[in-house]
Amino acid sequence: MELAGIVGKPNTGKSTLFSAMTLVPVQIANYPFTTIKPNVGITHLRIECVCKEFGVKDNPKNSLCINGVRLVPIQVIDCPGIVKDAHLGKGLGLQFLDEIRQASALIVVCDAAGATDADGRPVEPGTHDPLEDVKIVEEELIFWIAGIIEKDWGRICRAVENKQSTLVEELSNKLSGLGIIPSHIEQTLQSLGLNPYAPSKFAKQDIFKLAMELRALSKPIIVAANKVDVEGAEKGVERLRSAGYRVIPCSAEAERILRIAAEKGLVQYIPGDTSFKVLDPSKLTPQQKRALDMIETHVFARWGSTGVQQLINTAYLEVLGYIPVYPVEDAERLSDKDGNVLPDVYLLPKGSTARDLAYKIHSELGKGFLYAIDVRTKLRLGEKHQLKSGDVISIVATTKRG
Repeated sequence: MELAGIVGKPNTGKSTLFSAMTLVPVQIANYPFTTIKPNVGITHLRIECVCKEFGVKDNPKNSLCINGVRLVPIQVIDCPGIVKDAHLGKGLGLQFLDEIRQASALIVVCDAAGATDADGRPVEPGTHDPLEDVKIVEEELIFWIAGIIEKDWGRICRAVENKQSTLVEELSNKLSGLGIIPSHIEQTLQSLGLNPYAPSKFAKQDIFKLAMELRALSKPIIVAANKVDVEGAEKGVERLRSAGYRVIPCSAEAERILRIAAEKGLVQYIPGDTSFKVLDPSKLTPQQKRALDMIETHVFARWGSTGVQQLINTAYLEVLGYIPVYPVEDAERLSDKDGNVLPDVYLLPKGSTARDLAYKIHSELGKGFLYAIDVRTKLRLGEKHQLKSGDVISIVATTKRG
């Protein structure tokens, strides 16, 4: 599965955002992951569960349902902090660039209040341009990709122009570890009007433009405009949006506080809610009450939510394009063989077919696929039928899962 990576310069709240995202609101026993690397955490997509539509009480196994809200576990990567000239090895540059290979979409965290300078040092709010925070990440990635392309460029040109290989093949071999695929390269060469049969005629600026377009296609950016609880953040958010980025205002610290408070039973809050409820005011310390009042006044009243769940959903459902699908064995009872109702939600890439779902469940189910049933319409679906978000599907096969 493709993953989103959290990136940004020091002191923009990147670590707080990762911490807030990966605080588990309620324990889910059966995470569908085997090995978790130190920089990879588990967060959750928030989707509307179909249980209310069907009027049933569900028994989720690989996810969680709270009052019709389904929380589906996914992984997210925390990349090391980045500074200017990271591609030259400054700071944790090379480590950052190596870790970011894993990410297919980037959540770039910046200080919307403009209260940290280019190196992450605290400054007076409003004195730093948050747009620079995003540009640093973009430029370092572009320089990095361009450097990989330029290395061995002479040999590539000779191989292509002597018809021993094609430019798409050569660049695919060099860039595949970054998640750059042949279609990205073909699309970029065409859009820039570069002749793939004469790479020796490319100017240095052409290679830079090539790297810039490949970055945009292979690692699209979502901007997390953090620290919106600080005065003046509105200007920063507008500045970022006017530059054409997909921007989501957020307060990582507010989300972290609310998740901890919910875990301790102090508030009622599900990640992504547009409000929270204090369960027993008498249990709050004066400091806790001040923190919750601040969140209510400076975050929810101004922005409608903390924005953190919106970041996760945007990254995985919109940018990476995953669709949630509910597989069931019994199409009438909406259950698995053990009687669990709507037990699982699988996240599939857009364009996935009924047979893809069968293979996702179990390889034997995919091999023995006969047809699928759309639980809503009761229609039979062929192996090439493309699934939609929220489909409830029963697979019929010659071989049952072991």
